[in-house]
Amino acid sequence: MLLKGGQEYICSCFFKRNIFLKRYKMHVTFESQDQFQDQYRQLLRMKGCATEKQYKDVLEQITSEIERRRALHKLTADRTQRFKDTYIKLHPDIWILKEPFLDSRFFSIVADAQSKSLDNLLFSILDNSGNITDMCKLLIEEIENFESSPHAKTRPNTMNEYGVSLDEMGLSQGLILPLIQKYLLPICASLFPSWGGGTIDSFKAFSVKYEMGNDLQLATHYDNAEVTININLGDKYEGGNLQFGRIFGDEEEYEGKGEESYTCDHKKGHGILHCGRRMHSALPITQGMRTNLVIWMRSSTVRNTQCPMCLSHPSLHEVPAEGEGFTIQSPWSCSCT
Repeated sequence: MLLKGGQEYICSCFFKRNIFLKRYKMHVTFESQDQFQDQYRQLLRMKGCATEKQYKDVLEQITSEIERRRALHKLTADRTQRFKDTYIKLHPDIWILKEPFLDSRFFSIVADAQSKSLDNLLFSILDNSGNITDMCKLLIEEIENFESSPHAKTRPNTMNEYGVSLDEMGLSQGLILPLIQKYLLPICASLFPSWGGGTIDSFKAFSVKYEMGNDLQLATHYDNAEVTININLGDKYEGGNLQFGRIFGDEEEYEGKGEESYTCDHKKGHGILHCGRRMHSALPITQGMRTNLVIWMRSSTVRNTQCPMCLSHPSLHEVPAEGEGFTIQSPWSCSCT
């Protein structure tokens, strides 16, 4: 969703790159069957895709995912309008952002970001022992109410099976948009100036859910975002820490250093803000259910010249909804087409 409205675009690499094979915990690019076989057949064998039937199942999964992506944007636009007309809100009061929804410490963090004092901002972030409001509980209840409402919903992203799009739900306009505009923009600008944090002009918001018997974890990946905030809404689970590694696309910087990673304990009501291109994963939960609110914040200044997913000049397509933060037609062609 664009912060100020306008035409939505995606890069053509969306249809063929970054396709997640859940069973084998890997992302692939599919240009053709010959390309795919040359590039991935041996690697798939090493990951357990040993028989012709298993390989055929992989190709069918990829074909299905590409078809889903090609239909996604029209489908999302239609569903968004349908839910706007039919969805009955459980907690109408939370659909418009109000200051009591937010932790008192958060306002100090925003003020220090606006003062442009990085030292004060980092100190405020470290001193994060605030009070948890009821907003987390109410938001989980609203999301669960939406999940149980009639009509099919769109998956939150290409990796998570369980969760909802807050844009499709209709919650983004009154709740997420002002949260970004009033509070998150100055923080992003202060902490991530080199990654487009100062020019955020669109976003995608969604929930993800992990529970026993369904999705337990999320494999290592990078986000289609310049800056991501991941907010933990609950605490009725065990395990599920977040693990962070290198920056995707900066392989030369890490050459010879080996793989480095660090793990974060994610507390209820706390948001973890990170560069979208930083590789990360969600470790398995071992009990209960975990629900997170994720906001991918994007900068057209950055991605109009380089698509963050294929790292090439974007070849853009107009879409009616769920764009990826591009705002102009690029005169270049994308090398991944």
